[in-house]
Amino acid sequence: MKKLFSTLISLTLLVAAVQTASAAGDPERGKTLFTICTTCHGPDARGMKELNAPALAGREAWYIARQLQNFKSGIRGKNPADLFGQQMAPMAMTLPDAQAIDDIAAYVESLDK
Repeated sequence: MKKLFSTLISLTLLVAAVQTASAAGDPERGKTLFTICTTCHGPDARGMKELNAPALAGREAWYIARQLQNFKSGIRGKNPADLFGQQMAPMAMTLPDAQAIDDIAAYVESLDK
C-alpha cells in the first residue's frame, strides 16, 4: 500500500511539473514563430497529408516541446530510414532556444483540434 501511495504522489508531482512546463510558453510569440511551420503543417496546424506532416493543433504543449527538443538534439531525424524525421530535424534546428520551443508548443496547444 505504501508503494502505491508513493507512486501516486510521484505521478501527481510529475503532472504538476508538466502543467508548469506547458504554462512557460507564450502562445502569441509562438504564433509568430510557427509561421515557418505552416509550410508543411498548414496555417491552422491541421497537417498536410501530401507532405506527411501530421496535424498538431490541440496537441499538449509538453508533447510538442518534447518532439521539437528530440529533433533539435538529434534523437529524432538521424536515422536514414526516417525520411520524414530527416525533413523535420533541420527545421527544429532553426529554433534559437528552449523558450522558442515552449512558445511554439503553447501556441499549438491553444489551437482547436
